[in-house]
Amino acid sequence: MTEKSPTVQTPEEAEALRRENEQLLTKLKYLQAEFENYRKRADRDAEIVVKFAHEALLARLLPILDEMDAAADALQGEAGKGIRMVRDNLTKALREAGLQEIPALGLQFDPYLMDAIQQVTEKDSKDGFVKEVLRKGYRLHDRILRPAQVIVVRNQGDTNG
Repeated sequence: MTEKSPTVQTPEEAEALRRENEQLLTKLKYLQAEFENYRKRADRDAEIVVKFAHEALLARLLPILDEMDAAADALQGEAGKGIRMVRDNLTKALREAGLQEIPALGLQFDPYLMDAIQQVTEKDSKDGFVKEVLRKGYRLHDRILRPAQVIVVRNQGDTNG
C-alpha cells in the first residue's frame, strides 16, 4: 500500500504550509542551539569535576604531609635522610595533582590566604608582615584547601615624628 503525497490545491494552502515549514525550522534551530549550550555546559561541569576530583583526598593528606615535615626536621642521619626522601616524593606527587603551598613567611599578611594565630611586637620588622608560619597553607588550583596559620608582626602605637 503506497501513500500519495498531499497535493496543494490553492495558493493559500501553499502559503500556510510554507509558514508551518518555517516555524518548524525555527523550532528546530532553537532546539539545536539549546542542545549545543547544554553540551557545552555539561563539558564545563565535567571539566570542573575532574579538576577538583582529588580535593577531599588531598585535604586528608595534608596532616600527613605536616607530620612528614616535622619528622624530617627532627631526625638526623640516615633516618632523617630517608624521611626527607619520602616527604619529597609525596610532595612531588601532590604537586603533580595540583596542590600548591601558599607562600607566607616574610610576606604581607593576606586574610584570604592566611589565619593570624598570634600578633607580636617586633621593632625590626614591618607592621603586618608574617614573622613565622605555624602551619603551612595549601591550595588546589584556585581553591584554598587550608589557609596558612601564621604569626603576624603588629607594631601598634609606633610613631616616629
